[in-house]
Amino acid sequence: MTDDPTPSTHGPDTVDAGTATVTRTRLVTRTREPATARNAIAHTFVVRGLDVSGSSDFSFEETLTGSPLLTLESTSCTGTVRGEVDASAAIVVVWLKSGHAVVGGQQLPIGRPVLYEQGRQRVQWDRFQKDVMRIDRQIVEQVAADRGGWEPGPLEFKPNHVPEGAPLAAWWLMVRTVASEILGSLGEVSLEREQELARTAAVGLLTAIPHWPVGRTGERPPHAALARAEAFLLDHVADRITVDDVAAAAGMSQRGLQSAFRRVHGSTPMGYLRSIRLLIARQQLESGGATAVADVARAVGIAHLGRFSGMYREAFGELPSETLRAAADVA
Repeated sequence: MTDDPTPSTHGPDTVDAGTATVTRTRLVTRTREPATARNAIAHTFVVRGLDVSGSSDFSFEETLTGSPLLTLESTSCTGTVRGEVDASAAIVVVWLKSGHAVVGGQQLPIGRPVLYEQGRQRVQWDRFQKDVMRIDRQIVEQVAADRGGWEPGPLEFKPNHVPEGAPLAAWWLMVRTVASEILGSLGEVSLEREQELARTAAVGLLTAIPHWPVGRTGERPPHAALARAEAFLLDHVADRITVDDVAAAAGMSQRGLQSAFRRVHGSTPMGYLRSIRLLIARQQLESGGATAVADVARAVGIAHLGRFSGMYREAFGELPSETLRAAADVA
């Protein structure tokens, strides 16, 4: 592993309004020197009292891919990182893949998205692998306003909320959709498309974490028709429902519903539901608590075992029985 002396930075390029494009970049830092790692982190986050330490096996790798509107970060480190992070510039969501981390006094669970609070918070990361998504704050606030029926402005999020079930699956579906495009296409891209991707990321975030405008108390039912449709689908994951049911719950025509889902999710409503069901099934199979594939299939509303296995293999590249067996081996 060699040092890259150029520190990673978030949002190094600016939007070119004249040509309606934005530059999507990838910046990588690999080092065995804590000082180089410290410089990279300091250009990624605003951090006070940043300390990076490690023993003789210290290694650090950070990859940032994206634009000023939406960035994905993947970091691994065999040492310890601590300091006081200011996450005011963007909406920042992190999920720990391995290791140990405490953010704002909250010990992070493995494999669950956790939102950084706006403002300063103490963090400590130990021998970790993590992924981070940054979303333009104004875009998130605008999407929240459109979905909630209020004026755009600062948001409050439910403190220390860790999503599970269908909202968690909706988050991972969004990550898969957004990451495949961002990681696969660098250079100049359409500003309109990058804004659409950032809005898609915002929808996934707002589905996963309860929120409301600053000054109000508590979450409200979704106001926008598409948000009502999404909520209905997530509330009826295990039920037998039709497109007519979804359209009626949202107060939309079938054509309008289909068009809205294709625009926002790149899928039909039932295709979106199928993806959510498969991701929930994968969560259950990987958790080690499942004992039979058929039980998991029924729990997510798929009665035909052969069809479930085929869809699962198409989505994840392996049979559900293989996922279950791997989880049992780890346990």
